[in-house]
Amino acid sequence: MLTVWEAMKMRRSIRKFAPDDVPEDMVNQMLEAARLAPSASNRQPWRFLVVRDREIRKQLSHICLGQQFIEEAPVVIVCFGDFERYSDTARKKRRQESVDSGVTNTASGRFADPEFIAYVYSLPVPPREQLVTPVVANTYIAIEHLVLMAMALGLSTCWVGAFEDPAEINRLFGLVDTLLPVAVIPVGYAAGEIPPPRPRLPLEEILVKPQMHAAGKEK
Repeated sequence: MLTVWEAMKMRRSIRKFAPDDVPEDMVNQMLEAARLAPSASNRQPWRFLVVRDREIRKQLSHICLGQQFIEEAPVVIVCFGDFERYSDTARKKRRQESVDSGVTNTASGRFADPEFIAYVYSLPVPPREQLVTPVVANTYIAIEHLVLMAMALGLSTCWVGAFEDPAEINRLFGLVDTLLPVAVIPVGYAAGEIPPPRPRLPLEEILVKPQMHAAGKEK
């Protein structure tokens, strides 16, 4: 198995898959990697649906703007963010888990103040539109875990987020609208030549230089 560093360097978005099946244990390892991902307040909003049926993969391909390789991949993992993980009941459960596990003993700043925490947990659950960003952001972390594990196992993936109407995916599987489709990940063995890495910005371009001045010094 590849190291994390090797998997990150070798990962490519693959759009041509061999017909060979993907063993169930490999799929489970990918899902386990996703399960172990971190999330804010340990909300764990990610949910996954594994698709092997060719006809359903074909329908997913149609929903994803006709991208044929989604149908061709032997396995497709549909990734959802679950708004229910941000309900008041779920929030209190995660909070109690933090207390029971001792995580709260490591808190610092205002989060170490019991009165501040009590205030935070007394606030109402934000409306759905305000939860989209945390739901999607935390789910993305789990998806990246999944994708890197696939690469480490010798599998290939392509992160697909192009679908005009996410509700079509919910209707296809008969799912409630509290599950938000975030990405569709075809999984399989790459067929043909592996594409070269796409250009990445040099390190000096992604580092932000602070414009603040040291305290006490003239501007």
